[in-house]
Amino acid sequence: MIQKMLFGNTIVPLAGKTLDAYAMRHKAIANNVANVEVEGYNRLEVKFEDSLKAHLKSSQNALCQTHEKHLPDGHGLKTAPTIAVDESNPKLNAINNVDIDMEMADLAKNQLNFNLISTALRLEINRLRMAIRGQ
Repeated sequence: MIQKMLFGNTIVPLAGKTLDAYAMRHKAIANNVANVEVEGYNRLEVKFEDSLKAHLKSSQNALCQTHEKHLPDGHGLKTAPTIAVDESNPKLNAINNVDIDMEMADLAKNQLNFNLISTALRLEINRLRMAIRGQ
């Protein structure tokens, strides 16, 4: 009960799922980079954002937001990141479908996104800590 009171109307659940997705994507990208010279290897990719958008837009899971750009709370969030094998462009670099430049750019983008969400989560936890202390 206390957990729902503290975290039910915050971004904590949504941020947690998002950080899980970014961590999984980091592992997938690292795996792709490690196998860049393996013949016949198909790159891995993480699917999360599309299922998250669909979940948040569904009428049964409509969330109350005061502004469209505000982060909604993640209460009841059932979607989870999944790993998929990308079989498009079977021989992009004459060996497999891994483009090292794209993978490194995706890695940098993923790291920035992870840092953004972890900072937002840290600020939210600090806000909750201040509320608990009565400051």
